[in-house]
Amino acid sequence: MLFYDRARENVTRFLDREFPALPRLIVSHLLNRFNELLSYKEESSFIRPKLVLTDSIESIVKAIPKSHSVTIFEDKDSSMFNMRIKSLLAVSKNDWCVFIDVKEGKISYGLLMSFNSIKDKNLLRAIEENTSIRDKKLKVRCVLVRPLNFYTMSLYSTSGNRLIVNLSLDKTKYSQVSTEMSELVEATFSKLRTTPRKLQDMKNMYLNIFQRVMNDVNGAICVIVDKDYVDNGFFEDGIWLKEPISFSKLFMQSKSYDETILQNYAELFVKMINYDGITIIDNKGRILAYNVFVEPSKKKVGNVVGGARKRAAYYILNTKKKGIVGVYFQSHEGEVFFKEIAEKKPAANKAAVKKELPNIIEDNFIQLVLDMPQ
Repeated sequence: MLFYDRARENVTRFLDREFPALPRLIVSHLLNRFNELLSYKEESSFIRPKLVLTDSIESIVKAIPKSHSVTIFEDKDSSMFNMRIKSLLAVSKNDWCVFIDVKEGKISYGLLMSFNSIKDKNLLRAIEENTSIRDKKLKVRCVLVRPLNFYTMSLYSTSGNRLIVNLSLDKTKYSQVSTEMSELVEATFSKLRTTPRKLQDMKNMYLNIFQRVMNDVNGAICVIVDKDYVDNGFFEDGIWLKEPISFSKLFMQSKSYDETILQNYAELFVKMINYDGITIIDNKGRILAYNVFVEPSKKKVGNVVGGARKRAAYYILNTKKKGIVGVYFQSHEGEVFFKEIAEKKPAANKAAVKKELPNIIEDNFIQLVLDMPQ
């Protein structure tokens, strides 16, 4: 019989090093629930719950603007961990994170949320990049635990260390999610001309939207086209908007913006992506069409193993139609890629992309897979 002992040992070692006060029973319970956290299901819908393990939830709330915590349970020890977590996972939707606050003689459980604008960094990214939380003088311990797909879990400590565990025997099941999304966002705004501040706001917003797509949408295809793209019938089987939705207008027409309008348009965008078919946006960040279908030919698809979405994605890539910039694909299992059709950017530009949109997942990547006997 074969077990993933190497993954278990490395996760245990990581938590012991980064959060030594975390009770051993909680560590054991977390390891035993790893698979459940990767594919947690509530009322027929999958939830990818995010956990914040800390010894000072108050310091985190103080450090992150507009963040709020709701303490729901408080125990003297960790014996109720499984029951507490199960009840909280069911409501950890719409960017709410489950927190576990460990202090001497007391363990608190609850929910944590940042009510920042959709154009700002989301909660976990804000925690990762917050300098005051990482200040050694405060001595705040914090480990962020989040599933990336059905097979992969990320653990990040605010000391700057990261561990990624992949429980699949198939290495292709792991996707470098943050890199793919960063490149998608860069391609989406490559032809938009505005101030650096507004451009970064829009990139943050799109990154937040696609991270939500990653969490809430079972599968998706988005095609990026050039701002001057004219469809010659290739994408005719779909719904083309008479007037494209332009998020940039909401930022560029005035110094102020309406957060409610932004949120509702973002919600509409997610619903379009979640609808059957392909969503088309251009490289000025405008939404052009949704519910678009193509009929893949076997010759153009090649030997692609996967469902209809994946075959459609490779068909579009392999046709190399003029004006198509790239394709974003996401499977229901969480496999993600963004592939450009246009000429590859120089390496210096890619380095700039990673600097501008920090790699929030893959730093110090350690992929833990089963060592098969020879």
